This record gives sequence, C-alpha cells and structure tokens, in this order.
Amino acid sequence: MLNLCVQNIQGQVNPAALANMIQYFDNNVQPKTKIGTNAQYAIAISVPQDLCTNQQSHIENVFSREEAQYVKDFITEGQTCVRCSASQNVIATRPNVVTDEHSEHVLLFPPGNSPLDTLLKNTDQNNCVVFYSYNSPCVKKCIKSADNIFPGLENWNKVREGGMNVFVFGNLWKDAKKEIGNDFLMISKLVPLYRCKSTNVMECQNCVNGNTPNDFCLPDNTSILLYFQEMLLTMIELFLS
Repeated sequence: MLNLCVQNIQGQVNPAALANMIQYFDNNVQPKTKIGTNAQYAIAISVPQDLCTNQQSHIENVFSREEAQYVKDFITEGQTCVRCSASQNVIATRPNVVTDEHSEHVLLFPPGNSPLDTLLKNTDQNNCVVFYSYNSPCVKKCIKSADNIFPGLENWNKVREGGMNVFVFGNLWKDAKKEIGNDFLMISKLVPLYRCKSTNVMECQNCVNGNTPNDFCLPDNTSILLYFQEMLLTMIELFLS
C-alpha cells in the first residue's frame, strides 16, 4: 500500500516546476564557503501544490527574495532557521560544526519534535512539502549508521501520509558509489526522491523508475573528477582558515 501511495504522489510532481524551485534556491539561498564555493545545506519548504505541478507558478509569491536572503544570512551565521522568515513556511540549516551533525539530520530529528515536525504542524495537508539537500544523503552517517535519517523520513511519511512530499538533492556526496542506488530505493519507499542538477539549465528527474535506480542520480566519471576537485578546494579552505 505504501509503495502505491508513493508512486501516485510521484506522478503528480512536475519535474519542470521542481526545477524552477531548486534554481530559485540556488540563486537566492545557496550559502558559500570562505573561498566562495557552494556549501552544504538543507532546506524544506511548504508551498501550495501548484508550485510543484505548474511550471508557470512563481515561488517568490510565497517565499520572496528578501526572505530568501534573510534565510541565507541566518544559516550562514551557523543558526538553524525554524520558520524564521516572514512567511514562516521554511526551515533550513547548515551542518552543525560543533557536533558534526549533517544538515539533513538536523532538520529531521528528533522525530516528533524536529524542525520538520514544527513546519508540518503548521502546514496545510493539501500543500506540497519539498525537502532539498545540496548534497545527496551521505551513506555512512545519514543512512546506514545508528545516526541515519530513516526514522526522520518514516516520521515525515507518517505525518503527511497521502500528502505531496518530495525529497530532492543536487550533488552526489563525495564518497558516493554506484551502490548508493540501493539506498535511493529505500528512501523512495518512504518519500519520492528526485535529483536536480544544472549544466546550462536546471533539470530534475525521479531517482527511481519502478524498482530501478535512475542513472541520472548515480555517480559517473564526472562525479569522481568533482570529488577530487572538492578535496582540493577543502584543503585550500582549511589552509586559509
């Protein structure tokens, strides 16, 4: 029954509408590192379903550029935004540098009393809830260890059963391997999983087709090259700090 419900919700989401939303986040919320590269963060937003189904809809009508800048500044300072903008429809955070807790985990835990729960308690059941992480859910810490995100995803699914929910990521986590497709299958049984990435234009695709991971969401040789580039940039940033 759960799989049927999830597949039905997946069919309602318009990837082009989702791409517009993620591009808006990239343009207006994406935090930067000290050397100006994109930094990991996670954000969740509750919006009317039209913003997840209609490519012509405009997210700035419910989450203005001024609000987006406020949220960006808020999380760049190391704080967690819990409905901190004027519209009170967003939660967002960067990783916790003190505890090394990943940003996805910060927003999803503890189940029942998490920032996401606070957002959902103030969300119309007919709304669309989009959870976006700049990097894919990390395998070792966020999925397969005792500190995994699945209890948080299960809680989200339970609270919003039958609602329009979408988990989205952009880049692949630096240690991602082809086997991450199995983890994506597990996530998609709880929440529809999409990847959105940009070359010339932002494109979003469902990460699971039937019971098969979509190659669009899996590592390739380009991902390996980006991994080494990211390692180099991290070393430079540590040297400058």
